[in-house]
Amino acid sequence: MPRPKTSIPADAVRVGSSRINGRGIFAAAPLPGRRKLGEITGQLVKLPGARQSIAHAPKIYFVELDEEWALDCSDGGPFKHLNHSCEPNCYLRIFNRRLEVYSLGSIAEGIELTVDYGVTPHAGGMKCGCGAKNCRGVL
Repeated sequence: MPRPKTSIPADAVRVGSSRINGRGIFAAAPLPGRRKLGEITGQLVKLPGARQSIAHAPKIYFVELDEEWALDCSDGGPFKHLNHSCEPNCYLRIFNRRLEVYSLGSIAEGIELTVDYGVTPHAGGMKCGCGAKNCRGVL
């Protein structure tokens, strides 16, 4: 599969209030499909100790990159505000310990960008608020 084209301009997305959860990231202009939109940035932290530091946090900005490293995205720029959806319009790609965000298809202006979080580190899971037709109900 060919690699999608490079990132969009920074002003093509904006952070705002989300109906899913807290703040989200939205298309400020129409976004093309199969395009790298940007990256979630942050500080590399060693596992497994990093898991313990977030175990009881109410909001987690943390992505495990491999068996040894994770990305603490607490100060991770606008893409840290990607919310979960059971029917996402974006996906994440881990490449050389970088966390890239790609669109699955074209995204209209004003639409919230979402990804499927997969398994959550919250004990017992976490209630899903995505509102998708096929919502699983929990993460």
